[in-house]
Amino acid sequence: MVYLNYQNITITFAMKKEVLFLITDATQSEKMIHIPITQVVPGMVIARDIYSRNDQLILVKGTKLLPNMIAKMMFYTIESIFIYKSEEDIYSDSSYYNRIKQSEDFKNFKQTYDDAMMEIKDSVNLLLQYSNQVPEQQLLHKVEKIIRTSKNKFHLLEMIYCIHEHDDLTFIHSINVALICHVFGEWLQIPPHEVKILTICGLLHDVGKLVIPKEILNKPGPLTKEEYEIVKDHPEQGYLLLLNHKMDERIRLAALEHHERYDGNGYPLCKYGNDIHPFSMIVAIADVYDAMTSRRVYRGAICPFDVIKLFEEEGKQQYDVKYLIPLIQKIAEIYINHTVKLSNNQKGEIILLNKDSLSRPVIKVDNEFIDLSKHKDLRIEAVI
Repeated sequence: MVYLNYQNITITFAMKKEVLFLITDATQSEKMIHIPITQVVPGMVIARDIYSRNDQLILVKGTKLLPNMIAKMMFYTIESIFIYKSEEDIYSDSSYYNRIKQSEDFKNFKQTYDDAMMEIKDSVNLLLQYSNQVPEQQLLHKVEKIIRTSKNKFHLLEMIYCIHEHDDLTFIHSINVALICHVFGEWLQIPPHEVKILTICGLLHDVGKLVIPKEILNKPGPLTKEEYEIVKDHPEQGYLLLLNHKMDERIRLAALEHHERYDGNGYPLCKYGNDIHPFSMIVAIADVYDAMTSRRVYRGAICPFDVIKLFEEEGKQQYDVKYLIPLIQKIAEIYINHTVKLSNNQKGEIILLNKDSLSRPVIKVDNEFIDLSKHKDLRIEAVI
């Protein structure tokens, strides 16, 4: 009898708890909105726990978003989240990147970039409709026009970092990934003729999105589950699309495999390890790097050291380290001698990188040297 009473109490309690939960959730749902990740800005508060594709908890409900957290969601290709309705905090660009945007170098770069983008867009649309051969040299020539406007590889990445959001995100992202692949290929000492192929791999990696209905691809709000599955099908669509064209097979593979991950948790084929072509792996790194660092008019770009930290701490499982480590080392080297703002509002100059902790370099603040690898309570908040 006591046992039954105990069970009844437990069941009653559980039922009451469930009812209370449902009421609370219903009340809270009126205060939350569902938005795509591209519209997320620092200061927003998460209304539901966020999980990765393999059910890893990334961020918990109630978290107030910081730029590095947004980078983390992009790293895991989170498409949309629930946030509480509130006044949005405005993310202010660092003065360093404002200076770049005002420079003549950037203005010239952007003009060449915009002109090349329109030409590339026209060429890709035409070849998909009428041609059975991808004009690789013609496309490469247009990308190289952009490259020639930069002083060096570091300068090129900084220019890309400052490019604003454009009406056609698919093409601007594809050009960015092509440029980044060119830089990565040279950093990895890939032979020049192979770097050209890698650059085209980057340019056409998202070509499958061109067959996705524009009302889905450009939807201002979050995608439904069905719509997300359609978008998620773009690697296979891209491969099939390019199958009808004469080209280097690695270009087709990059379109198919750029969402595969070294640990097998990617898609569409769940390939892992060396089953993924090296060029596809490099394109995958470039793809995520651009997604995390690309500026948005309403958000600004995410601090590059937050991006480096994510690649250091979580990228080693998802990407082949023989490509990843040299690339993030080179990215970190860009910022040696640059002034940064720390999370305690101090300002200093990066003077030395820590090989085993690239996101935590040595900073000179006045006459003091701060080794961030030994001061875990501090982080680089912005390049200024």
